[in-house]
Amino acid sequence: MVEREPGSSDRGLPGRDLPASGHADRTPPDRGLSGRSRWNAGREVTPGARVVVRRHLAPGETSHLYTDVIGHVTALDPELVVRRESGEEIRIPDADIAVLKVIPPRPVRARDIRAREYAGALAWPGTEYEVVDGWFCRAGDDWSYRRDSAVPVLPWADCSHLDGVRDWYAARGLPLRIVDVDRLVKTGQMMLGGEPVDPARIRTDRELLLCTADSRELLDLVDGAFPAATRPAVTLAETPADDWLELYHATAGLPPERVRPAMLATAGLVSSGPDAGEPGPGGDVVFARLADGGELAAIARGAVTVGPDGAPRVAVSCVQTAATHRRRGLAEIVTGSLVEWGQGLGAKECHLHVFADNTAGRGLWAKLGLQAHHSLRHLVVVDTD
Repeated sequence: MVEREPGSSDRGLPGRDLPASGHADRTPPDRGLSGRSRWNAGREVTPGARVVVRRHLAPGETSHLYTDVIGHVTALDPELVVRRESGEEIRIPDADIAVLKVIPPRPVRARDIRAREYAGALAWPGTEYEVVDGWFCRAGDDWSYRRDSAVPVLPWADCSHLDGVRDWYAARGLPLRIVDVDRLVKTGQMMLGGEPVDPARIRTDRELLLCTADSRELLDLVDGAFPAATRPAVTLAETPADDWLELYHATAGLPPERVRPAMLATAGLVSSGPDAGEPGPGGDVVFARLADGGELAAIARGAVTVGPDGAPRVAVSCVQTAATHRRRGLAEIVTGSLVEWGQGLGAKECHLHVFADNTAGRGLWAKLGLQAHHSLRHLVVVDTD
């Protein structure tokens, strides 16, 4: 979970600012690029935006007068830079832009949601886990918002067949707790023992958003806002020290021996043998520390896992800044350090959770290119007797 205090400063990050007069500057923040198409009414060209650019070709370059470039904006000044899905960056001078349209993100497919949920479950599997009827059941974490919850990770995970999942948790003295992932399951059809579950027995947590970003694009934005030569150093540790656990709000005050095992846990998918495709040992995890004046100022956890689609992803969580060090961009800096570490392990995508009602947090991560991919909620079935 990523926490950000409301009102935290976004100073140094790309965005819309007002001049000292308090009135908006007449020059649009995107240098007027949104005006290259009437279709852009109300849409601003910003870093991370997905665009299609029709550009003039130089005489003799091809037999055509124009070509289209589709990708995500990585820079606006001194000229537009668009990164294609292949990773190629195209620099387009203003004079070559015939039309520029801001277009919606690619449609999200159910299999893409499932792949990210599986990668996320492997990044936070608890100390005991098993796939039961298509659900990734996990236990051993009784303190985080993910605690002891089952994630739908295979296409046949179904809320109408939860008896096996219920029994797995009951054997450990735990209630049935599942993750209601948008478009993957229909919790309104939840059944146990062949009978519909009474809605009065279902308790729902706050809605979460899983946000994703291209790792390279996020690092470009961090580097632009906080140049490497001037930003404070971040240390990556193999285990969360006691002071790290004390700073993180969800573990502060809890015995380290109670929370450290789940913090250290990651999992992977067995690649061969009779258990091929099943979860087992694997994954990588580190703990970012940023100190200032001898005091721990900011922390975050990073885990790289590989889901069934074979793509490594870095999951960022537990981002926290000490109260006396806020409004300095330290959360963004530790996040960037983890994404850079993950990139070294092949992770081309970063993902994290933010509460849907955390407006300040969503705004912060959007400025780093993290956009909502899908929504999810944790549900628990309680005994009303």
